[in-house]
Amino acid sequence: MATKHIVILGAGAVGSSIAYFLSQKAPQGLKVTVIEKTGIACAASGKAGGFLARDWCTLPIGEASFKLHAELAEKLDGANKYGYRRVRTYSAVFSQQKKRKIEKSHSGGLAWCSPAAIGSVQELADENDSAQVHPGQYTHTVLEAAKKTGIVDVRIGQGVSALVYDDSQKCVTGVQLEDQQVVEADAVVVCMGPWSGQLPLKKRLPISAARAHSIVYQLADPGSIPAEAIFTEMRTRHGASSPEVYPRPDGTVYMCGATDDEPLPDSADKIQLNETNIETLLESGALVSDLLVSENVVAKQACYLPLARDGDPLIGAHPAFEQLYVAAGHSCWGILNSPITGRMMAELLIDGKISCVPSSAVKAVDPTSRL
Repeated sequence: MATKHIVILGAGAVGSSIAYFLSQKAPQGLKVTVIEKTGIACAASGKAGGFLARDWCTLPIGEASFKLHAELAEKLDGANKYGYRRVRTYSAVFSQQKKRKIEKSHSGGLAWCSPAAIGSVQELADENDSAQVHPGQYTHTVLEAAKKTGIVDVRIGQGVSALVYDDSQKCVTGVQLEDQQVVEADAVVVCMGPWSGQLPLKKRLPISAARAHSIVYQLADPGSIPAEAIFTEMRTRHGASSPEVYPRPDGTVYMCGATDDEPLPDSADKIQLNETNIETLLESGALVSDLLVSENVVAKQACYLPLARDGDPLIGAHPAFEQLYVAAGHSCWGILNSPITGRMMAELLIDGKISCVPSSAVKAVDPTSRL
């Protein structure tokens, strides 16, 4: 294989997964450099919910990645290092009027929720079909495992100002950092989340961004809530909302709300909060359970989801430039699909083809006909 140095742009869950699988598969002499402007898992990869579903994601790579998550967790001690566990998942309607009866369409879960506020409950998936991870801890774990091989180097603190081309302007030969330093490469992989669409290209990648808010509670007793995830419907004084609630094994509870179209800032450390959206989440939490009170909130945060123009992520070689690859636009399924994206890209970069998923799955995410 001619490739000797691969540069990965972005140290989120996708970029870190690519680095990890490259480090496990790498032939002798390969070096990988991860370049990150702000920090490891500094954006959605550190502030997402980490819900995993076997077959909810319409992409043909979703089920393969769900299975790969389980394999990785066993190999990397994911249960202890990044909160991997199987969960039961429910849909629940909550009402402030407290008049509706609970529908017996579930398995007796959600005992920790406020019984007077639950209007209806339905089980959506059991432990065979849904799971969770702590996204930030997952990202740090796989990247640290990659670094320990000695193949992967991580450079934090500078963004990329430009791509570097050969004389033909059709082959990418490296990247130029904000301090004008040039890092030469035999392949460059763009996985900068929503910022992938801002990378200077003659024709920018069709990736936009949607802002989502979340809050995190810390409970005194880590075992007070079982392994249950909830997709809710409710109405607060701010209107109708559908927050998602993910208790975690470390005693934290993650809750996120709807997205908005606030413009994407230049970097993750410049993301601003909308206080009304946070207040809506706080009011929603209080309705879900007496355990979810504002005094227990340890984080109020926002991040941006990377949205590809046609809804499917771009995973593969850029059709217009040699040695340029893309792995971005995963939307709300970025954490779920990070492992399989990492394995797919490692195969493509080293073997020249993707074999870990069927050809139909490769075709569905191939950028060639979509850029």
